[in-house]
Amino acid sequence: MEAEDGAFVVPSGVGESTAGAAAAMTVLLGTVPDCAWENVASFAAPSDCYNIALASKRFFRPVSISSDAPERRGGQKPRRKSKRLKSAGGAPPLLLATRMLRVSLEHNLERVLEHSRSGITLESLKKLGELPEGSAVIAGSTMVQACLGVLWGEGGEKTYRDGKSDVDIFCSAKAAPAVRSWLVEKSDCMFVGLRDSGYECGATSDKMLYAVDTNIHHVEHWGSISENLVKEDNYSYGKEEESPPPVGDAKNTEYYKKVVGYGKQCQSSIDEKFEYSLHFTSLGIDLNEAYDVKPKSGGDLPYDFHGEGDIDLVVGRLKDKSGDKKIAPSDLLSDFDLEICKCSFDGKKFHIADPHNTFSGKTQMEPKRRAVVSSYANHFSPPEDRCIHGVEASAHTGAVIDKVRVDVRDTPFYGQLDLAALLPDRDRPEKDKSTSNSRPFRLTLSQDEYIYHDPIARVKFSSSIQFHNFVVKLIDRLEKYQSRGIEVLDAPAIAHDMNLRRYDLIGL
Repeated sequence: MEAEDGAFVVPSGVGESTAGAAAAMTVLLGTVPDCAWENVASFAAPSDCYNIALASKRFFRPVSISSDAPERRGGQKPRRKSKRLKSAGGAPPLLLATRMLRVSLEHNLERVLEHSRSGITLESLKKLGELPEGSAVIAGSTMVQACLGVLWGEGGEKTYRDGKSDVDIFCSAKAAPAVRSWLVEKSDCMFVGLRDSGYECGATSDKMLYAVDTNIHHVEHWGSISENLVKEDNYSYGKEEESPPPVGDAKNTEYYKKVVGYGKQCQSSIDEKFEYSLHFTSLGIDLNEAYDVKPKSGGDLPYDFHGEGDIDLVVGRLKDKSGDKKIAPSDLLSDFDLEICKCSFDGKKFHIADPHNTFSGKTQMEPKRRAVVSSYANHFSPPEDRCIHGVEASAHTGAVIDKVRVDVRDTPFYGQLDLAALLPDRDRPEKDKSTSNSRPFRLTLSQDEYIYHDPIARVKFSSSIQFHNFVVKLIDRLEKYQSRGIEVLDAPAIAHDMNLRRYDLIGL
């Protein structure tokens, strides 16, 4: 079948008809054993395996049972061949196309996780699958990279932050303690806070973006124990450059013992920040103890507020906003603005959202978010003072939102705005101020003092700013994925000179 010049000789009759060509291709591809195709898949991107499978029905036949499986790269043991056979009432046979895609996805996910330096490996991720079904999944940019066979931020010297993407894990509130213990015990991870300042979480910060429209209760920030141990050593001894992770178990160190002690005290400070700064009660967000940041019974929770990392643990509400349905990780993924980001892995099964577009590097934007972004971008104009905040920022963004609500009436994103509109307007209180002759007089609180000390005012004035920041984040994500080569189909038009920036409730 091979000519002297190395080209493949086309079998006679292949060009006579499309059907004949397909049949000949099936015969040709059938000469390559399944184990060889698995080996090819381990070197290929999942998108390539998907396209290869579409070339012939040969790939939609059951995987053959063979002991001639190829040795994996790195001298690892060969993959065990599937022995699933078709039987009455049993599971359907494993197709070669499915097997090839699985091999490729696993290899590329392993590569992405190694690149992330998150402390999570493919082997530890598979142990996530040992938790009850519906406990947690990994999704977002990590899975997008795995599906496309790419590494974002690849090339050049790797530093702690080199442009690589976060690792996003989504879990139910019920499963959260077990997932935290999995991060600590099966991976090399530790809790590093809520991406908040030393004293509070701002009511208009990223921690509240999910309050606009999702079933997410809160987002926890995690990092690698080994990476943070290196950072601690560098700060302690004045080293300017990062050292390789220490050889051995990072958990057998004084640093680990110290941060485990911190973990036993972290919940009290989290409670104070959630209630005082974010005022969850006024926003209608449940403060049930089920949301406490804690491990499973008897487990450790290493915690370093000054730690760093790129893992987001996204914890869902106990029930949806209607209060009728329990929230599973799949419900959290439905809140993604880009369809491609819904691709996930639960430790056992991969789920590829819209595979034809995903493996082509294309995606759709969720229609209602697209409509809001398009309308907001059309009506927004920058204020004369770029540094406005508080009441002025609330008024400026509120005027834009009023126009958006005329254009886009049917969306789930206005609930927080409607709640804030029901809150009463209150005059700023006064405070005593002593003079040089010790005679007190009354001074009206400044705008920042008023908002800072009045939780009702924080909720009322933050709602429109938060909606604005929600739109800005959607635009940032849209442009980020476009810059990474993802084609967003029918993307909203965003002017390059639009100069959209986030606003704060309180001036810094």
